Amino acid sequence: MRLAVFLFVLGGFLPSVQADEVWEFVDADGVVHIGNAAPPASRGLVWLSQTPSARGGSGSAKGKEREVSALRLPGYEAAKPHLEAAALSQSLEPALVIAVAAAESAFNVEAVSRKGALGLMQVMPATAERYGVAGRILPDGKHAAMEPKVNAQIGSRYLADLLRMFDGDKELALAAYNAGEGAVLRYGRRIPPYPETQQYVDRVMRFYRALIR
Repeated sequence: MRLAVFLFVLGGFLPSVQADEVWEFVDADGVVHIGNAAPPASRGLVWLSQTPSARGGSGSAKGKEREVSALRLPGYEAAKPHLEAAALSQSLEPALVIAVAAAESAFNVEAVSRKGALGLMQVMPATAERYGVAGRILPDGKHAAMEPKVNAQIGSRYLADLLRMFDGDKELALAAYNAGEGAVLRYGRRIPPYPETQQYVDRVMRFYRALIR
């Protein structure tokens, strides 16, 4: 079964849909779609989980409950050991790496985006090659970067490099993970004024804060 992931946020595209909700559906061609953007009209749409809305007052008891439930996505328990081990190997906070994977793929190890980003941490093939995983194909026909342990390691190494590049600033590192380090540098080492990137940084940071409580 083919799978497509759309985890970019199109805020305001569909007023009745919160950009923080995660959904899944299978289209007529058997392609599984999962994401947090406003979903296409489709029978069989399944809402997997919700994260707190930026407007929702996460300080309330209800807000905290929704933040915790965001990490009960399918695949979380299986992905967690790979993400924690990769984080520790790079001296990163496991909570930050887990938060990135939650926002990038909803812990779906089979995730492949329209742009070709792969796996748990949505690693681009070029990034995988940068860290020594150069287009190798696994016996099942998948790119080697799709293997969860390898994917977590590549994503964590890239995140660690970005944190060093931006002097430990988590938000700038996350913006670079989403939009590329060049974009952050072009805008004077600030989060680029791209709605997708700004919402991505906010989303990851809310996952992260929920984890470290």
